[in-house]
Parts: sequence; C-alpha cells; structure tokens
Amino acid sequence: MIDIQASPAVVWRNIERVPPIRRDELPPSWARSIGFPDPVEATLSQEGVGGVRRASFAGGVLFLETVDIWEPEHRLAFSIAAQTDQIPATTLDEHVRVGGPYFDVLRGQYRLEPLTNGMTRLHLSSRHRISTDFNWYAHLWTDAVMSDLQKRILKVIRQRCEAAQLTPDGPRN
Repeated sequence: MIDIQASPAVVWRNIERVPPIRRDELPPSWARSIGFPDPVEATLSQEGVGGVRRASFAGGVLFLETVDIWEPEHRLAFSIAAQTDQIPATTLDEHVRVGGPYFDVLRGQYRLEPLTNGMTRLHLSSRHRISTDFNWYAHLWTDAVMSDLQKRILKVIRQRCEAAQLTPDGPRN
C-alpha cells in the first residue's frame, strides 16, 4: 500500500497499463541484488473484463494477466499465467522459477481508496503457490520477494502519478 498525491483517475491511468520503466525510476532492491528480475512494462490488449495485460520483466520473464475485475478508478484484478516456455532457464533458480513445480504467481489486484485532500491510497496484492517440503521456510522467502517487488512497483506508480499532477499533459516518461 502507498499513498499518492493524485486523484483515482490519474492513478487508474497508471495501473491499467504501465509504460516502459526506466532503470533510474526503480528504487534499490535487495531482491534485485539477489537476481530477481526488474519489472519492465505492462501492456493491455483491451479495456474491461477479458483484457490481457502482458507484464514483462527483465531476463525474458513474461506474465499474461487476464482481467476478471475491471472497476475503473476502484479495482483492477487478474489471474496470472507465467509464460514459462519463454523464461530462459538461466534467469531464475529452479526452486524460485515462476510457473515451475515449486513456485507460481496466481493472482494480482490493485485497489484504489480515495482519501482526503486529493490523495489516493493504492493497494497492491498478489496470491502465489509454493509446493515444496520446506513450505514453512519457503513462504517467508517468497513473501519477502513479492513484498519487495510490489513496493518497488508502487513507488514507480506514485512517482509517475505525482509527476502527472504537476504537468497538464500527464506524465513525461
């Protein structure tokens, strides 16, 4: 969750699609330092339920996110299918390979909460699967990686939204 000095309309425009993220927009990350790929962009095939977001990450990691909840300026949720055949084997260790036998990301959701003074609180959550004999330990690891990734994405969105509030033509990315 992050508070953004922008209206829900501005925030919505920055989550339904995410134009390419420059490396200098991403805050430092311990997950990046251990090899977890950086987010790159998210495109959208069409607005509304049934639309498909293509969320791409560095190293050839790609997720197809099929929209199943579309409530403009309120909530965007989707099922997630990792495109495992496109992820190079060297990108992630087999135990954290998304879509592999041990780990997968299943759902994602953005929820916008209007606040006073023109602010919006943006919530980002996800659900993932862990299938290993070390579940008690593995969930700590995956929860930490997912939290770190979500915080980085939220900070990029906040920067872009707040910049958009300052310019009449929107963000200059």
